[in-house]
Amino acid sequence: MDALHLESYKENNEELEKYLSDSIISYGLEQLQGNEPSKLLCCFIDNKGQIVAGIMGSATLNLFFISHLFVAVEYRNKSLGTQLLSAIEELASQAGCNILRLNTFNKKAHAFYTNAGFEETISISNYMDGFDLVYYHKKIS
Repeated sequence: MDALHLESYKENNEELEKYLSDSIISYGLEQLQGNEPSKLLCCFIDNKGQIVAGIMGSATLNLFFISHLFVAVEYRNKSLGTQLLSAIEELASQAGCNILRLNTFNKKAHAFYTNAGFEETISISNYMDGFDLVYYHKKIS
């Protein structure tokens, strides 16, 4: 075996980040035996062409994982988040998914997801200093 040495970086290293990302994605796809994830996205755009809210995630086999949901501050409490969840649920269902998953440590989001029909899967108390990490799921048809 070749002699190895450990290198550490305290700043961005795009080459190393790309290698690690590509490697883990490649390995994950091998484990999925060709069932490559497909990204699904939805957004609201204002009359100036600016995105003011959006949702995205990945469908893999029967699971859709919501990785991002954001609504600009001035558009919150206007049901855009709820509409985005409904739209992505429809797209996920069309992609053959029957379960949605997500996680958050945003305390304000817990009630939002519960009201949208998500059930708490597991909660990790004090995941980050003062923040609980909560995983949610929702069965869809």
